[in-house]
Amino acid sequence: MKTTMRVLIFTLLAVSGTMLLAGSANAQIGMPERENVQAIVWLVEFISFSTAAVIAVFVWRIGKRDSKNKKFK
Repeated sequence: MKTTMRVLIFTLLAVSGTMLLAGSANAQIGMPERENVQAIVWLVEFISFSTAAVIAVFVWRIGKRDSKNKKFK
């Protein structure tokens, strides 16, 4: 469980870092370039959200399996 928390914290930091980078990129470029960057940002946010969802499902399955193992012991 300790490793799982470390992975979740690392993922949270990575996702928050991408949000900061996206905000900085939007503030410093012109309108035509901003549209291209916005498309990239949406893609990165979608991938980050998908990764977070997969990790959450993985953690949930591990927790469910561990609770079953405790019941049998």
